[in-house]
Amino acid sequence: MQDIRLLLIENSIFFRDTCVEALLKRLPQGSLIEQAGDPIEAQNKLALFQPSAVLLNFAMGVITVDGNQFLLLLTSQHPKLPIITYGLLSTSRHTALNCGARAHIQKPGPAADMAGFFDELAQLVLTYAPDTAEANHDVSSGVGPGAVVTREIWTATMPSKGWLPLSPAAQQAMHTKAAPAAQPAPTPLQPEPQPPEPPPQAAAEVAAATSAPTQSATANLPHEDIQLIAIGSSTGGTEALSAILTQLRPPLPGIVIVQHIPPMFSRLLAERLNTECALTVKEGMTGDIVRPSHVYIAPGNNHMTVHRQGSLLVLDCRPGKPVHSCCPSVDVLFESVASEVGCHALGVILTGMGKDGAAGLLRMREQGSPTLGQDEASSIVYGMPKAAYDCGAVERQLPLSAMPAAITQIAQT
Repeated sequence: MQDIRLLLIENSIFFRDTCVEALLKRLPQGSLIEQAGDPIEAQNKLALFQPSAVLLNFAMGVITVDGNQFLLLLTSQHPKLPIITYGLLSTSRHTALNCGARAHIQKPGPAADMAGFFDELAQLVLTYAPDTAEANHDVSSGVGPGAVVTREIWTATMPSKGWLPLSPAAQQAMHTKAAPAAQPAPTPLQPEPQPPEPPPQAAAEVAAATSAPTQSATANLPHEDIQLIAIGSSTGGTEALSAILTQLRPPLPGIVIVQHIPPMFSRLLAERLNTECALTVKEGMTGDIVRPSHVYIAPGNNHMTVHRQGSLLVLDCRPGKPVHSCCPSVDVLFESVASEVGCHALGVILTGMGKDGAAGLLRMREQGSPTLGQDEASSIVYGMPKAAYDCGAVERQLPLSAMPAAITQIAQT
């Protein structure tokens, strides 16, 4: 019998649970399913769980991991592993297959009957996944049929394999390794639309969060006359930015953003957000004057900085050496904001992998700027916010849902 070891990579907790429940009814008895909610967890579990097939939300495939799109990283590092993608856009199929996916299926909308989708998904898994016996993936009888394995089960039932949790140092090494050898450029990945974040929580929670204790004397400085808001984000950042920007209303200072994102997709992201937001959103260009209630997103493969020209703040966008393997870099933007705007800027760091932005945000705070960081519970990857928090750069740490109110409160005071 074909027993499947399946890894599901999906950032929605609700859909992961729904998908696992549906697939366990459709896959052979004895199959094992494990879940991952972000690229770090996925790469860790690929090493530990050694799946015979992977199901990947195509929206996760467009996430940039140390300069490489996640789907391309998976297919280059695991060329024999069947990766099946799914997504809301029918146009994603061609791109997914060009990037190495074995198959792609369109996911129905929220109101559609999902039974047919899960039937087809299970059939694709059965078609492309090798038999676990052939792949030498022995499953202990102690695990039981239809199980969702845990790390404890991996280590208890696979002692001969030596599958142990990766150390923090090993995880860091995994995500800082050099990019794979150059290959013919595939069709660019196209971003998937994401379901909206829930609306901001009650005013009481926001008030409590924004009155959290400060970390140093700079937190007690008066934050008056905010002239610029600078935001940095990476993994999970496109959804976080949408959740924040759609809740902001004019009048506000100009907003400059670095989101780790490939070329072309920065423009697509800006265009999408411009249709969703009360603020005007565009991809930044050299020479752009930063205007109130306007949002400027750094173009992919270009560092973005701000400079004073008299009373105006002007953008400069140009290619440069990657910083923390990233171009654009949050640190590059924040450093320029600290130098040019001083205490009259608000710094915000959101979900993301690595530590880009921590040093720059600390520099902003040392200049007297208020600074906000996304908390662990609401972050897709608590890497960049944690690095900034640990070095003292974050004045207030907040859930994503409280960010719009906090930004408005600080910027409009």
